[in-house]
Amino acid sequence: MNYFLSLLAIVALAGAGCAQVSTTAETTVEGEVEVAEQTSPVTIEVTADGEAVVAQEGETTVDENGVPVTEIILGADPDVEVNMEAANFSFMPNVINASAGDRVSVTFTKNAGFHTFVIDEVGIEFAIAEGEVLNFTAPSEPGSYAFYCSIGSHRSQGMEGTLIVE
Repeated sequence: MNYFLSLLAIVALAGAGCAQVSTTAETTVEGEVEVAEQTSPVTIEVTADGEAVVAQEGETTVDENGVPVTEIILGADPDVEVNMEAANFSFMPNVINASAGDRVSVTFTKNAGFHTFVIDEVGIEFAIAEGEVLNFTAPSEPGSYAFYCSIGSHRSQGMEGTLIVE
């Protein structure tokens, strides 16, 4: 056994000595280098399940090295923002109001224990961690949608609430 461990250590040390070496050379250019400042409009669409999630306008510019750069900020500001606490067997607040198709952002400001945030109709099962943010789109159909913690018997002990979509 000791022989095997010694052989393994030698192989590991020999492998550690093998590394790819990269060299770079610097080039100095005398005079001025002119970079054309170009912009062109860009529309980027990201889809999930055939629905448009992001349609963001942006511009492509050329940086000082001549490399095209497109700055894209994904998503848009939420329509509904909620600060939520996950306590022992309760959510506070336990009601979220939204309009159909609203972008909802839930920030979990406190979390006592291990909990989840589940909305079956939206397909969300989120493991809650204090300070984390959950973003989702409210259903397009008005109605009341239960949210709950799926851990053990937490839901039956009162850890649930309602998303009301108008």
